[in-house]
Amino acid sequence: MLLSKLFKGAPDIDIQQLSIDSRHSMKDAIFFCLDGIKYDGHNYIKEAIGNGAKVIVYSKELKERYKAVYIKVSNVSSVLTKAANIFYNEPNKGIDKYVIIGNYGRCSVASFINDYLNSVSSCGYIGILGIRYNGLELNSSFATLNILDNLKMLDTMKKNGVKACTFEADAASLNLQKLDSIYPDCVIYTCTNKNSGEYQSNDYFAYMRRYLYTLENTTQVVFNIDDESYNELKDCVDNYITYGTTSIADYQIRDVSISSSGISYKIIHNDQSYSVKSRVQGMVNVYNLTAAIIALSLRGHDLQDVISHMNDIPFVDGVMERVDQEFNIIVDSAYDLSSIEEIFRYGEYVKRKNHLIGVVSINYSDGDRRLEKIVELCNKYLDVAILTENESQDSSVMEILERCDKYERNGRILYVPMRSLAIENGIEIMNKNDTLLIIGKGNERFLSMGLGKEFYYGDKHYAVKFINKRRREESNYETV
Repeated sequence: MLLSKLFKGAPDIDIQQLSIDSRHSMKDAIFFCLDGIKYDGHNYIKEAIGNGAKVIVYSKELKERYKAVYIKVSNVSSVLTKAANIFYNEPNKGIDKYVIIGNYGRCSVASFINDYLNSVSSCGYIGILGIRYNGLELNSSFATLNILDNLKMLDTMKKNGVKACTFEADAASLNLQKLDSIYPDCVIYTCTNKNSGEYQSNDYFAYMRRYLYTLENTTQVVFNIDDESYNELKDCVDNYITYGTTSIADYQIRDVSISSSGISYKIIHNDQSYSVKSRVQGMVNVYNLTAAIIALSLRGHDLQDVISHMNDIPFVDGVMERVDQEFNIIVDSAYDLSSIEEIFRYGEYVKRKNHLIGVVSINYSDGDRRLEKIVELCNKYLDVAILTENESQDSSVMEILERCDKYERNGRILYVPMRSLAIENGIEIMNKNDTLLIIGKGNERFLSMGLGKEFYYGDKHYAVKFINKRRREESNYETV
């Protein structure tokens, strides 16, 4: 494409690519000097030109200039978004785009939407689980891609017949304007968790508000009216729909029933009642499922058809996932204290008169206050708790476990440093009518170390492995 088609009055230079990373080969490229939290592209102009960039788009005064065409703009990010949409043939057009924000529940809502849309056409996904479309699964270093990569991937999906795509984004990614190049048809805000690291490490609602203010008036926004985010954010948009248990919600949640076999409830909308039933677990998924149902309905899909599909919706990998039909074993990636307590409450609700057992994560970086709170929650809700590593086994893990012991009051906590062994212990001691909660990693395939990551098969893998081992051993015992 000619540079003159991207910038009025620019010379007719052939451009083969757009780039924001000076380290890569940039033959015949435009290099956009984005100013991020850690790195400022203006400091890497020489490297970009050395790697083949022909054009530099910048906003700050430059001390040195090297051989290239320079275009000064007031906002590099905004100009990049416009140029990239032209360069990649307007990938936003002709494809439905769902953006899911909030501090938890994003992956579940995106997965529910994807599963339905893939049953009727073809839907892509970009989020914590990687990049997925048409049966392909690609790994990604980030849950939210940058401005350029989002458009490149959207263009690729469209060329492969994909009709819709879901995007997950945390507050930091929104603040970095990573999704500003995507013009969503529907935005869903899930829930707020003030105890999360995401909330506490940044000006969370300010980042959310900045993003919502950028949306077009045609974008439909879905808010959980039961969540405090509703009052924080509702004034940022004109076109929004609410759901929740309150009678003033546009979609009212009624008659909720939660059991180990799943959830059932009613949605009341426009004086009509719709019955929802699904095998996904817990109150959090009542909200997540409702958000997905509403978003799909707003985009023209029949409400009753969507609800009917949700009866058989699969579990989201490692998110409130029941991994066995006979034994009630739930795997979840929760790490924040409030999320852990929410899962404990669910376990307490479904355990009835039987035992509630938990394999619960600690980090060797955890401070005493967090360790005390974890033990307090275990004492309050669990009949037996097994504390184990959330990060790779380290010489200090046992020392951290020993520090937990001073907060123990009921003698119901075991300490097993190796995570896979802790899961095996939990499965060995549970009875068939007990509930086992395995919390901390979900289906994540790594354990963090001080200098990197160590491969880990995931909690779900080990739960399935050890429950099958138990079945074999019990079968052999019965035979003898």
